[in-house]
Amino acid sequence: MPSDEIIDPTLQHDVSVRRVLLHLVLPLLSLVLGIVAVILIGVHSYRTTRAGVETLTHELLGAVQHYIAQEVSDYIRPALGGNIIASSMIEHVPAGVQERVFYSYGAAMLRSIPQLQSFYLADDQGHFILITRHGKDGKQQERTTLQVHDGRKVFHHDYYTDDGVKVGEADDPAPEDYDPRKRAWYQNTEGTDAIKWTQPFLFPTDKQFVMTSSLRFKGQDGHTLVFATNISLNALSTFLDNIKVGKSGNAIVLDKQGRVMAGRNLMQIAESAGWDPNKMVLDPKTHPVFARGYDHYRVHGLGPRSFTINGKQYVTIAAPLPNSTEGWILLLSAPESDFASFAKQSSQQSLQFAGVIITFSLVLAALLIRQVRRSERSARLLKRQDTQIAHETSAVQQVAATPALFDPANDALVLTEQLAYITNAHRASIWRFLHDGSAMICEDSYDQKQDAHSGGFEMSRSELDAFFKAVEDGEAFTLPNAAIDARTTQFERLVMREIGTHVLAVYPIHGAGGVLGAVVLEDATMAPHLVYFVDLVASIAGMRLMALQGVSAPEDEKASGDDGGFHAALQNAASLPATRFDNMLMHAPEVGGVSSSGIYPAVAVLVITFSEPVVDGEKETEGLLALINQLATEVQRVAQERKLFAVEVAGHRMICMAGCTPDEDPTAVIRMADAALTMRETFMAALAAADLEPVFTMGLDYGAAFGGAVGEDPKVFNLWGQTVSLAELMAQGAADAGTIQVTERVYSALRDRYLFRSRGAFFAPHLGLGRAYVLAARR
Repeated sequence: MPSDEIIDPTLQHDVSVRRVLLHLVLPLLSLVLGIVAVILIGVHSYRTTRAGVETLTHELLGAVQHYIAQEVSDYIRPALGGNIIASSMIEHVPAGVQERVFYSYGAAMLRSIPQLQSFYLADDQGHFILITRHGKDGKQQERTTLQVHDGRKVFHHDYYTDDGVKVGEADDPAPEDYDPRKRAWYQNTEGTDAIKWTQPFLFPTDKQFVMTSSLRFKGQDGHTLVFATNISLNALSTFLDNIKVGKSGNAIVLDKQGRVMAGRNLMQIAESAGWDPNKMVLDPKTHPVFARGYDHYRVHGLGPRSFTINGKQYVTIAAPLPNSTEGWILLLSAPESDFASFAKQSSQQSLQFAGVIITFSLVLAALLIRQVRRSERSARLLKRQDTQIAHETSAVQQVAATPALFDPANDALVLTEQLAYITNAHRASIWRFLHDGSAMICEDSYDQKQDAHSGGFEMSRSELDAFFKAVEDGEAFTLPNAAIDARTTQFERLVMREIGTHVLAVYPIHGAGGVLGAVVLEDATMAPHLVYFVDLVASIAGMRLMALQGVSAPEDEKASGDDGGFHAALQNAASLPATRFDNMLMHAPEVGGVSSSGIYPAVAVLVITFSEPVVDGEKETEGLLALINQLATEVQRVAQERKLFAVEVAGHRMICMAGCTPDEDPTAVIRMADAALTMRETFMAALAAADLEPVFTMGLDYGAAFGGAVGEDPKVFNLWGQTVSLAELMAQGAADAGTIQVTERVYSALRDRYLFRSRGAFFAPHLGLGRAYVLAARR
């Protein structure tokens, strides 16, 4: 049999299998892949469309929110700015013309700004004047003065036209117990120079919903005055009532307790609440969408939220209102369908393109091959990065393994250390804003070259306003030379120049309420390639700062100087002998009983130097002596309260001592620092009352000294040593009058209790270069 007639059955089987694969399996597989692709793309299209609808809805609501927030801010601003302008006008005029200035300002404002209802002015002697709108149309003005006729209080009313023409007057008896100083708008300004607001109150007679802002200030005659402005919220409600968000959405303004401040049907809400502002809350029966949106705000905070009510999807956004009081919140709501009409059209178009998508499925194989090749290249790249990844993983593990990482009471020094290590920075530091944004405090600073941590520095906004604004913008930035950029010039001079760094990288720390602080890297060569690690550390620092805000003491306790550490120090020093004074000399009762060795290991020395006085005439001399006597008396009082050891006075210099004991007294420097802050405040107040600029500087050091009683009876205690010399050098070298300049030894001992600003380097004879700081305030 010829060989070409021989049939191999296995060969036919192979050919048939390939044919089936080519003509049946592959087309079927392509079809299946196409159908799967259509399904996946349809699901993806639906999700994308829905996400786009939500994004668009949020953006539109955000735009409306910004517009309304600006309108509300513009509505309230006259009450805020007007208080400042009016108080500035009144406080600089003689007492005799204060009433005329008040009426002129009030009349002009009532004529030009319709939402303003009335103005009050009262002083600490109980005098009270008022200007308000009068008449049904509010075009006339009523001026009221609290007077006393025949021993009885009366309100005297003068009525004027809008042009200032007097048209009548009348007297009404005033309640005998009426005292403007007992009114809420007067009392809530006690102890502050900031603008304060009262709770809203309603006038059922003329259906006015009013709030009062007030500001306390001093007049030329020294009396305290309070200026108050009543602003109506009715027009604001009308504005919100007319706004349409989408097709059927609207807006409402609430305070932090959930009470309605302005919005649709305000008067109906007030009437149903019995004209009690505290009961004007959202009713889920009448305002279900707003009530649900407010519940989401209370749980999740500010921002957009989506939910379903009765099978209908709604979108709400909660945002704070600038220039508002009592934590006002703007709440907007709208059905999602108002913005989603294009969703159906998008779905129809997706079906039309289904055939095209099936065709595109045929190229998936080629794309897969391409993806495999890219994956291989990525694998090689990842292999080269293994060393760097291991390096970074180790740093993350060290951060994660740190105990109590999110506890603000524990110093998480590992954050700055790993930042400096990973980014190869000369120095890494974490800064936080104070609650009012007036200053930034360095929580921790790590110098990698010196392997040393520091902190507690303070930077005030007045010194670095441009840097503060750059951080508050919330965007990270890197500068190759911080000295030539307007935002960081002052920061480079005050912070970076001392260690000679130039490149600055700033990463703001974000929190729920905005920017909390910043991570600052100096000369960090790897920072641009490790942004994710810096962001991780910034997020951890943000959590710590938010936790720190949660456990911080109330502002009124801070303002009162309530320092548990200082009180504990004062209790520990209770066993020290009482102080005694002899001719401007204060010393322990038994001067001869001081340490026989004359060596004291830990003495706190405060030197206060005053400028040489210039007087002309006997009258000025008598006034100066009286002021000096007042300051000396205050120094004696503070010294007794803080249990200081001695106070010596010589000419224009005063030396205060604490801790002159054979054994080390750890409370001495705490008591002396608190005494220095108290004396500075006392001196500033006394000099300001005498219309004098600050004429003193203060220097503080802490260390070993020697001394003893000298002379015969009465013996006088004297102290010598480098501690005394350095304290005097600090006082003489203070840059500004009224500041307390301290040495690095004082900073090291008190950095956990007090706030400092870096002053820079100084040279001391026989000691060389050292660091100086300015004691700013208690923590």
